[in-house]
Amino acid sequence: MHARSWWGWVAVSLAVCALLALSWWWIASRPAAGFVQGFVDLNRGTDDSARAVAYDPQLKVLAVGRESGRLELWDARRTDARIVRAAHAVRIEHIVFGPEDGIVLTSSAGSTVMNLDPHGMPKVWDARSGELLLALPGEWIGGPLAASPVPGFYLVASDDELRLYEHAKRAVVGQALRFRGSVTALGTDKPSGLVAVGTSSGELALLKLDVAGGVPRLDIVRQTSTHGLEPRTDVLAVMLRDEGRRLVTAHWLPRARRQDQPAKIAGQQAEVVQWNTQDWRRERMFPITLQAVHWASYTPGEPWLVLAGSESTRGRIELVDLQGGEAWRYKANTSHPVAVLLPEIRTGIILRSGGATAIRYLD
Repeated sequence: MHARSWWGWVAVSLAVCALLALSWWWIASRPAAGFVQGFVDLNRGTDDSARAVAYDPQLKVLAVGRESGRLELWDARRTDARIVRAAHAVRIEHIVFGPEDGIVLTSSAGSTVMNLDPHGMPKVWDARSGELLLALPGEWIGGPLAASPVPGFYLVASDDELRLYEHAKRAVVGQALRFRGSVTALGTDKPSGLVAVGTSSGELALLKLDVAGGVPRLDIVRQTSTHGLEPRTDVLAVMLRDEGRRLVTAHWLPRARRQDQPAKIAGQQAEVVQWNTQDWRRERMFPITLQAVHWASYTPGEPWLVLAGSESTRGRIELVDLQGGEAWRYKANTSHPVAVLLPEIRTGIILRSGGATAIRYLD
């Protein structure tokens, strides 16, 4: 064979291998084409409402927590693969992934205090098999969860306390940090190493996790409040951006600016604010149309905030574009829906009473 022809065959072979590798990466990095439709079909007519939902783009797993306490782990790379576990005795309210450890943590509305709920403690699950790895011992009152900026450590709230779980030791470590009001929201940022905390009294705090010594420790870096410390000014979500220089919060307004009328909600009950974390200056107010906001979440790394609430008595989902400053509203047939974004396929899923709806939120 002529030398030039041989090198030509080598080049063609390398190009084919590169194309195959690229194709494999493209398929592996995206949910299956029929996953969303399969999820919608399998959720049609369900009488067990979703109360928490989270998606991890790295693991390609969608986790759903139900009113009954059931946990569902859906493999987004396939159209009909799900694992179901009777995780808690009452509704699951918080879910967080630990992709580096391949785990999912859940907490419910239950409490182990005075043995009120034997399954009311936070639990750690294998994200792929659904195996229960650990039920955290001790007294717990259900609260939010977050993977810390330090690999292997997780933040677990219990009423007004924030505790640390170290997965390698399968144990809660260090001393709990206490706040003025129940911890209602957690967020983290790996580049800056910051942890953001929001409470039921409107308290905002930035923390750092110190694991250099023998005992891991959470230190407060800076703190403020949304409208002064006042009960029922719950912070529903805290989202660190721009390497920790900014913090986006979704929180309730103080009583003087809020009217609670169950039959017909009057006036706006919540706001979304971008803060400068150096001086706690309000840099930006994001427009929202929901009168009441009951739940807020986001997919890490995505510039979208997902709000669930109501307009008058009608349930709604609103997606707040944190870059463009616009808000997009979608119908839901319940006052307490939840929603999640799957950014790789530009699709969101609204979980509502009796089913689920897919939306193309970037089109």
